[in-house]
Amino acid sequence: KRRTIVQRAAAAAQYAQPRNVIIQYEPVQVRVVRQFQRLGVVQANPQAYLQQYGVQLLDASTLVQQARSAGVVEDI
Repeated sequence: KRRTIVQRAAAAAQYAQPRNVIIQYEPVQVRVVRQFQRLGVVQANPQAYLQQYGVQLLDASTLVQQARSAGVVEDI
């Protein structure tokens, strides 16, 4: 028969009560710089252009509407 040694565990460690801290951040200061580059015009065959980009092409009013919803205020 083996000898049994009984040893009590140490007392439970007391942890500090957690603090509930609310952090409020100031709004970010934003500076938007709009810069346009005119890259020129490239000649293209209208039929080939339509075949290549036909699915992605938008009519003029839809294009202007999407630009306005994206925040473009310049005259396009």
